[in-house]
Amino acid sequence: MEHKSLPGGLEIKDADKGIVTAVFSTMNVRDLDGDYTREGAFTDGAKVAISAYGHKSWDGALPVGKGVVRVKGKKAVLEGQFFMNTQHGKDTFETVKALAEEGLGEWSYGFDIEEHSYGKEGDQRVRYLDRLTVHEVSPVLRGAGVNTRTLSTKGRTVTDDDEPKTGTAVRGPIPYAETEILTRAWDGAGTVKGLADDSRPSQLRSVFAWVDPDGDPELKSSYRFAHHHGVDGPANLRACLQGIAELNGAHGDSGIPEKDRDAVYKHLSAHLLDADREPPELRSAAGGVKGKQRFADQAIDVMANVSSLIDRATGVMAFRAQKGKGMSQGSADLLSWITDDLKRLDALLTNPVDDAEPDEPSAEEKASLFVQSLALLNDF
Repeated sequence: MEHKSLPGGLEIKDADKGIVTAVFSTMNVRDLDGDYTREGAFTDGAKVAISAYGHKSWDGALPVGKGVVRVKGKKAVLEGQFFMNTQHGKDTFETVKALAEEGLGEWSYGFDIEEHSYGKEGDQRVRYLDRLTVHEVSPVLRGAGVNTRTLSTKGRTVTDDDEPKTGTAVRGPIPYAETEILTRAWDGAGTVKGLADDSRPSQLRSVFAWVDPDGDPELKSSYRFAHHHGVDGPANLRACLQGIAELNGAHGDSGIPEKDRDAVYKHLSAHLLDADREPPELRSAAGGVKGKQRFADQAIDVMANVSSLIDRATGVMAFRAQKGKGMSQGSADLLSWITDDLKRLDALLTNPVDDAEPDEPSAEEKASLFVQSLALLNDF
């Protein structure tokens, strides 16, 4: 089941009866999620529920009304009525009405895709929604559609929602959502590679913490700071730490606007706090490390560099393999030496572990080796 959100106005005609007429979809228009709803996608006369605010009826909240879908040219229209003889129906109507009087509030519908295809409109890739089954229509805060509005309401209004849960096209930092936390090994490059190339923006947002405002939200290359194991998957604690290290300059400039750094940091930190882990501090983008770096922060930076180095080495090897070549001896030596140092580090874990912070940062030599290895890998 998917949702599609569209902005909607509201015209109250009979508040006592709670009746509404609303355009909830405009067909043959590309919406902000890259979808292009075809004429004929909706079934005229189909019965639908009016969901509790924000599609909450899918979570068990009682529906607040019922209605019928009417197809009128290129418009899909809801003819609906709130349950004004119930408190939840009346409260929702009064809320929607009050918002509409200030030009606020939009609408969304929940649907299953029966038939779809892919193509292009101009230079934009789109998904064509050829046939849909609409289950409910719901008032929401924000929408992503085009040219929808409430025609009249004698009690409530409806439009349409393109975003699965948030109802808005996110640009830049992606809002945090509470999920399960895992601490197992993290393969960031493998996780991103495993995402389907036709993943929807709503699915991609469930994996990453930031999307390029100037990028194409349809492309996973526009997204950064992956930290979830697949679409709607659990968050990975190590990935969150590595993301913060990247924000702190572990690999140089993080590559995102300064105004977005704090929001991305708070997103990643929220997962760490959920796992009862104290997040590292967000350092100044320009200032870097001043004085002696804390052991824990240095270890996080090193971990992030190791992960980045492995991802880059994997890509370099795949590229050289296409040309029938292997890794150069110099680079192979460097990686082997790093492995030796990591074995030495692993030996330290045989000592008792407590909450005390080590006096001496023991990872300086390893950090230096990572810098050297990255420089040599640039010569591949």
